[in-house]
Amino acid sequence: MRIAKQQIFTTQLVTLLEAGVPLVPALQMIREPLTNKKDMPHWLDPIIEGLHQGQSFSSCLRKSKENFDAFYCGLVEIGEFSGQLNHLLLKISQDLKKSEMIQGQLKKALTYPLCVLFISFCLLIAMLIWVIPSFEQVFAGFNASLPPLTDFLLKLSRFVKEYFFLGVLIFIAVFAFIFFLWWRFIPIQKQVDRFFLRVPVIGNLIHHALLARWATTIFILQESGTPLLKSIRISARCSNHWFVHDVSVEVYRLLTQGQAVHESVFLADSKQLLFKRETLQLLKVGEDSGGLVKMLQYLAIFHERQLTEQLDVLMEMIEPALVVIMGLMVGGMVVALYLPLFKLGEIA
Repeated sequence: MRIAKQQIFTTQLVTLLEAGVPLVPALQMIREPLTNKKDMPHWLDPIIEGLHQGQSFSSCLRKSKENFDAFYCGLVEIGEFSGQLNHLLLKISQDLKKSEMIQGQLKKALTYPLCVLFISFCLLIAMLIWVIPSFEQVFAGFNASLPPLTDFLLKLSRFVKEYFFLGVLIFIAVFAFIFFLWWRFIPIQKQVDRFFLRVPVIGNLIHHALLARWATTIFILQESGTPLLKSIRISARCSNHWFVHDVSVEVYRLLTQGQAVHESVFLADSKQLLFKRETLQLLKVGEDSGGLVKMLQYLAIFHERQLTEQLDVLMEMIEPALVVIMGLMVGGMVVALYLPLFKLGEIA
């Protein structure tokens, strides 16, 4: 939601600046339609006040409660000093639009199956608590042993009915404890980020998304005239993934010692969790030929395209997989419930 809000704000600001409206009046025009009363506080007020006091736009953005990242503020700062603020804000808007699109695709790919599985799980629990016990009363009059599958389903129903609320409380407590550990301790966050990079399918999607973002950030900064070292440092500061942050910091350190870019990346990610051999080769070719900026642009486009294609394939695979899972779950319960009826003569 933060990216979407910043993207809308940036697009509005670029439109007004390109129309010839000065910065402060443009911000005031953006602020006014967003509140019914002009005297109500708004997040743009401190920025407008700071500009009136002679502060730079980039420094005001860094202090804003909207959490503009280092990439956004860095490009704005470059635009202020170079006189290309409109041009760089347009690049920021395009980058935010891409980031929002990628996040939207990831959420769409993950939200749909999770929602279906959650609904299926709720229906399963409801059947175990309210539907299965009625069949148990019918089977009690058979005066014979039930098939193993039916017996297991009845025992599961009794267990869920007796310990359901306790299980929910334990699940909430465990989830809250894990979330607290993750939120409180950075080493755990780093381990979680590394773990998801190793998970099949999901890790591959994360890999393409992270590399696309990393390459796009450095490409835009380099194209705008930012030195490579500063671009690497900004990419580390604006990353929301600990592994990318740590790798970028290590690459920055190695570059200051005179290492080449591809060598620094290889040493920083020696296990190739993020930067695979093909990526390292492309970085080397770009660096040796003097076309590192164009190679970064190519890497960004390539990984964005790979991410989109794999998300499309994943969505096509998820639907039949969910149908199979739900079919097995429902079919298994139906077979378990009606198997004793099919063998009624044998049981009697």
